[in-house]
Amino acid sequence: MQGPIVVGTDFSQLSWSVVDYAAELALEESKSLHLIYAMPILPDDSFALLQIQKQELENQVNAAEKKLRGSGLKIESALVMGAAAHQLIQLADELNAAYIVVGTQGLSGMARLLLGSVAEAVIRKSDRPVIVVGPQAAAMAKKNIPWKHLMLACDTAAGVTEAARLAGNIASGHQARLTIFTVREEGIQYPSEDQFEAIEKMMGREAWLTVKPQCLIRYGEPAKEIIRMVEDTQADLLVMSVHRSGELLTHLPSGIMAKVLRMSRCPAMVLRDIQAPHPTQVGHHANHKSAPA
Repeated sequence: MQGPIVVGTDFSQLSWSVVDYAAELALEESKSLHLIYAMPILPDDSFALLQIQKQELENQVNAAEKKLRGSGLKIESALVMGAAAHQLIQLADELNAAYIVVGTQGLSGMARLLLGSVAEAVIRKSDRPVIVVGPQAAAMAKKNIPWKHLMLACDTAAGVTEAARLAGNIASGHQARLTIFTVREEGIQYPSEDQFEAIEKMMGREAWLTVKPQCLIRYGEPAKEIIRMVEDTQADLLVMSVHRSGELLTHLPSGIMAKVLRMSRCPAMVLRDIQAPHPTQVGHHANHKSAPA
């Protein structure tokens, strides 16, 4: 996670908060910041619009530079032509970026995520962690930095994803608390010991022992319980994952991720699985216990 931070902007009111958050994160992690605005291909008579957009981008760069002034960090910007998600992912890959940061209004499901459908497309197609700043998180987002408490939403019964390793590494590096959280139907008391062993194996024993994550379970409707858990724990960052195939959250049906991103009071880091979920090893046991919610 040593590369720069790439942040997408569309000059909306939300995107100013998103860029501000990305600048604060760059400052905290001593990373450079790259702003990108992607315009659709313009007709020949749109030169005036191009100049306006260039000025808007310069305004955001100046604001971010003011925040970083004296820190020794650098900020760069790019105004490009073409599909925004493709341009964001391409630049992030070229720069070997640590994170891609985007905003979302979450208006009516994944198909309506802002910037246009940029957030959805980046989440589905990028192999890098994507930090999504939703409308409820935008106003207070920068106050969630430094990350002091991470919440990993996962389904221990369905297998453990790469998000567990990512959450463990971030929590260890930031000396932050980590809560591993799952939603269950009534009647299932706790995740089993072999499921905790699988989480530990994916996260890495060193990170597990360093972070000593708290494992909680609640019952009810997944999106509502995740949002409530973020609020109750005052988490600074929610970590989730999507399948490599492009399906939504590994343990949530379609539409729930959009609700979580729209209502969460803190930004969410979404990682597309590079590998299949790590299966639980039935018959192998570890001495880890969960704390009931």
